[in-house]
Amino acid sequence: MSDDLVKRLTYAALRPAARLAVRGGFALRDMKKLIELAYYQEARRRGLKMKEISQLMSISMAKVGLLSKDLKEYFLQPELEHGVGRQILSLLWAAPLSEARIAQALPEFEADEVSAALRQLVDDGRITPLDGRTEVYALAAPMHRLQTDPWMAKVDGLNTLLDSVSLAVHGRFFRDDKRSMVRNVAFRVRDEDLDRLREHYEQQLFPLICELDEAVSGTDDSVPIRLSILWAPDERETSDEDDD
Repeated sequence: MSDDLVKRLTYAALRPAARLAVRGGFALRDMKKLIELAYYQEARRRGLKMKEISQLMSISMAKVGLLSKDLKEYFLQPELEHGVGRQILSLLWAAPLSEARIAQALPEFEADEVSAALRQLVDDGRITPLDGRTEVYALAAPMHRLQTDPWMAKVDGLNTLLDSVSLAVHGRFFRDDKRSMVRNVAFRVRDEDLDRLREHYEQQLFPLICELDEAVSGTDDSVPIRLSILWAPDERETSDEDDD
């Protein structure tokens, strides 16, 4: 893939962030700081060590340490409160795992953070420990939905959504994977019919997803899928009164 295409894809992905920054009145220096932190967090997710991150980002080791401190102090709260649990549930959808394997699969979180999330999920009845020579955890039920309140959980939901978008971009542009599908549809709807979209998801699509997921049990040829569906009024056709 050419550097020019990668640059264009990155620019396209940054446009929504820039739109939010403009609406929030962020100074450019604040936007640059957020980009640094996001870059550092992604490097951590990939399991890079501090020295490797220093080389990748062309910054000093002291700067890497500062980014680590700032990320934990200010920007990881949504993931620490909700994202760890969400990612653990996603891992356990595939198969029961030990705490060590779960921590290994989530290098961006500390071991004690994973332990705390596991205890909370057990207390909430979402997962259950299985007896054996090595204790492993499994889903307590075939489907789980995490709460979207308060607002920190909604921020984690946004993180998950944008992760799905990133995976779709990677599949379509970097891997030419025909299984990665994106469809954009523009249409009009009466205000009183908006609830029908939610009802379709609740009553038809989500039950189908659960049915397909349950059919995977006992097979080795499954494909992990990330699905995000969006709809919202087109702000370009609405007034600016909501922004005042």
